[in-house]
Amino acid sequence: MIEIREVKGKRALRRFIDFPLSLYKDCPYFTPYLFEDELANLTPSKNPASSYCDFKLMMAYKDGKAVGRICAIISRFANEKYGQKRVRFNRIDMIDDIEVTKALIKAVEEFGKEHGMEEICGPLGYSDQDKEGLLTYGFDQKNMFATFYTYPYYVDHLRALGFVEDAVWTEYKIPVPETIDPTVAKIAEHARSLYHLRIVKIKRKSQLKPYIYKVLEMTNKCYADLYEYVPISKEQMTHLAAQYVPLVDLRFLQLVENEEGELVGYGLMIPTPVNALKKCNGHLFPWGWIPFLRELKKSKSLDMLLISVDPEYRRKGVAALILEASNKSCLENGIDVESFVKGIQPICFDNAVWAYILATAIALKSKKTDAKEITDYIGEALDAFTTPFSVADTRKIGIGHGELAKMLLDENTKCFCFLAGHESFAAAEGAMGI
Repeated sequence: MIEIREVKGKRALRRFIDFPLSLYKDCPYFTPYLFEDELANLTPSKNPASSYCDFKLMMAYKDGKAVGRICAIISRFANEKYGQKRVRFNRIDMIDDIEVTKALIKAVEEFGKEHGMEEICGPLGYSDQDKEGLLTYGFDQKNMFATFYTYPYYVDHLRALGFVEDAVWTEYKIPVPETIDPTVAKIAEHARSLYHLRIVKIKRKSQLKPYIYKVLEMTNKCYADLYEYVPISKEQMTHLAAQYVPLVDLRFLQLVENEEGELVGYGLMIPTPVNALKKCNGHLFPWGWIPFLRELKKSKSLDMLLISVDPEYRRKGVAALILEASNKSCLENGIDVESFVKGIQPICFDNAVWAYILATAIALKSKKTDAKEITDYIGEALDAFTTPFSVADTRKIGIGHGELAKMLLDENTKCFCFLAGHESFAAAEGAMGI
């Protein structure tokens, strides 16, 4: 007998998120979710989309063992925009037993009927920034970071239950050309000379902040007519920034502006984290981030996440500018993520290196030579280079590391206990080095 249970409580939520890990443990193509992101996405108080979505998480059990999961979603915004009464389903995973699939779908249908819905459709998420769709071919390929991998029997089960294709999305794997395509280069030059467009390159993530909302607002504008698209709210933009900005490699972000400094197009690629996620099973904490970062450095592929061109600038060579700049970045950098292992701290992020350079400059300018005093500069510099919207940014963790480093170097400190203080220890070493 198959039993459907609603997911309630933190332990049940963790079981829901981690269910695919056991289901796909022997599959070389499956990429886990990033657990910490999923935890935020599936917690209503942390996901801004819950302001216009009702949802219910459920798991299927057979003989007391977990055999499937599903998320039922009613997007009031989408239903109003498209004049429909649809209940969505997402995060559907199950063993190869059609009775389990039938029970999961029935549970979503019942949830929909309770709220006056007349149709069921999926996999669709809270918004279009969620993973969506179902794999119908290409089962011998790894999925992208932003897409699902599913076993072939998923689509067989749903077709047997009467589901039909409502939209088709396609992923492409493209080898990086060894040279810039002459046609692309010619169109890009045309865009530069005739329309006075230019590529804007950002050197530090701290400079990203003013562009984040511009990029996502342009996404709303350009994607408005795509299948079931739901515009991103300001709150969701902040939520997405916290999840994706840490993965952004500035070498592979292309921003196009006109001569007035207005954003007219952009392209975003990231070194694919799929192998890195497999290394840590999707869990960065407490120690998963170590194999994650090691594997990320080896990445030889890019995931193209988004590309948008303002409707007023279409057919004016903006896409060619983006592709030309992206191709150049690939050729110049060999698709290798730069080593994080620099200087004093072997596991530091690249922004930390810039922070220490800034701290050194301030120390030289102020003519300070005492390591304990220099920790203040390191704290301020670390704070200046934290990722916008991150926990480090909002809680001023950089400043905290500087203060902890000062305690380490204070002769009056007799005992110091580290719970998670590698950055503080590095700041103390850095101050002595300066």
